[in-house]
Amino acid sequence: MFHLRVLLPAAFLLISSASIAPAQSADYQFFKTHVQPIFLKHRPTHGRCVTCHGNGNGGSFVLQRLAPGSTDWTEAQTMLNYEAASRLVSPGKPTSSQLLMHPLAPDAGGDVFHSGGHQFASQDDPDWQELAAWVRQKPPVEYKNLKVLQSGDHLMDVMRSFNLSLREDCTYCHVASDFSSDARPNKSRARQMMQMTETLNASLGAGNITCYTCHRGDQKPRTTHPNYPDLKFPY
Repeated sequence: MFHLRVLLPAAFLLISSASIAPAQSADYQFFKTHVQPIFLKHRPTHGRCVTCHGNGNGGSFVLQRLAPGSTDWTEAQTMLNYEAASRLVSPGKPTSSQLLMHPLAPDAGGDVFHSGGHQFASQDDPDWQELAAWVRQKPPVEYKNLKVLQSGDHLMDVMRSFNLSLREDCTYCHVASDFSSDARPNKSRARQMMQMTETLNASLGAGNITCYTCHRGDQKPRTTHPNYPDLKFPY
C-alpha cells in the first residue's frame, strides 16, 4: 500500500468513477432536498454555483443546464447532478472532499483559489454543514479502474494533494463525466509519475519527494538543478 506522503508525486489524478446509489436511496433523497438547493442559492457577494457549473465553465463539477425559464432541475437532471457531486466527495470524510474544500475559505482549511470565490467563510456556515452532513451519511463506494492506487490509499486526500500542488482541477487528468475513463493522456502520465515518485522515495526516504517538490503550483515542473540551469524537462 502506498503511504499518503509518498503519493504527492509530480503529476496527478488516478481516482476512478465510483458506483452510484440508486435514485430511491436515502442518500439521493438527502442530496435532492438538502444539498442541490445550495447550488441555486444566491449568496451575498458571490454568484450562484449554477452560474458557472451549469454553463460549461465549472471544471470537474458539471451541473446540468437549467431549461430557459426554469428555476429548478428535472428529476433526470437531478440524478445527473447527484452523480457529478458524488464523484467529488469522500464518503464519511467532509474535509477530504473536493466539493466541500475547494469553495471554502483558506483560513477555514479550504483551497487558496476558487474561481467562483470562497463561498463559505467557515465550516460553521449552515450550507457547508448541510454538505458535510450529506457526505457523512454517504455509503462506501467502489472505485473502478485503479491501476496504481488502491481503495485504501486515502484516495480523495491524495487527489486533493495533486489538485493543490498543480493548481488544477480533476479534469486535468479525468473526463468529468467518467473518472474511470483513460481517455485523457495526462492520466497515464500521472500513473508514471506516481511510480517514479515511489521509486525516488524508496531511495531517499518516504515523503522526501512530493508533487510540490517539482511542480510548485504549476502544471509543468519548475525545479532545475542548480549546477545545470539550462537542463530542460522533456515535457
